[in-house]
Amino acid sequence: MVDYHTHTKLCKHAKGEIEDYVKKAIEKNLTEIGISDHMPLPYKFDPEHRMELNEFKIYKDWFESAVEKFGGKIKLRFGIEAEFIEDEIDFVKDFIKRGDFDYVIGSVHFLNDWVENLGEPYGTDYILEYWNIASHKEEWRWNGKDVDVVYENYYHTMKELVKSGLFDIVGHFDLIKKFGHRANKNFDELISEILKLIKKNDLCIEINTSGLRQKINEIYPSEKILKMIHDYKIPLTLGSDAHTPDDVGRDFDIALALIERYGDGKISIFEKRRRSEIKISY
Repeated sequence: MVDYHTHTKLCKHAKGEIEDYVKKAIEKNLTEIGISDHMPLPYKFDPEHRMELNEFKIYKDWFESAVEKFGGKIKLRFGIEAEFIEDEIDFVKDFIKRGDFDYVIGSVHFLNDWVENLGEPYGTDYILEYWNIASHKEEWRWNGKDVDVVYENYYHTMKELVKSGLFDIVGHFDLIKKFGHRANKNFDELISEILKLIKKNDLCIEINTSGLRQKINEIYPSEKILKMIHDYKIPLTLGSDAHTPDDVGRDFDIALALIERYGDGKISIFEKRRRSEIKISY
């Protein structure tokens, strides 16, 4: 059993170092543990949720030290959770290329958002900002929004993420539901378009248990989407999205049942960005 989605204190909103997560994975009898902190971005973009560029060496040193110390007890995989931000796509592409990762999770955390600007002396106007849809501090941005429009923006951005060809794993597929906002419109057609591209580009999708710890109280992706994923024969992998060592492998009993039902009992594993599949073990 593996957990490929974990974070450390380098991303500023998690706790512990890589060694702490590895110890917990060994304690829970995992066969592999992957580390996937949020990648740095230029111009101090979103500094509250990611390492700085000059901290990437610390991240890599922590990983190599953990391999040396625990490599005989568990397999360790070096990953990163990378953003899909179209304006920064060249930076993201170059960073991934140079990172020497075992796997790269591609996630959508940011959407464009027009917000009212009451600055003087020009009166009311609007400015374009990035909206971190995963941030509790930015949950207020939902106020007054057409939920269907936000969902459509999110899934179109997800579609571009998949088309980019930069990633191995699609992270928390329906993260947009995190704070409990449900679309009224049916997005099955758009989701199907995304899944067809995922299949074409040979990506996999994670079953991410962290949604059970959020307001939505539901795994990412939903069972409805997992059924569509199974119909397209898209491979799955596992991630807790742990932000503390105690969250490693959390709620995997639920996730494993979903793997049996929608993944034919198989999960994807990675080494040097090459994917293979194994039968899950308990």
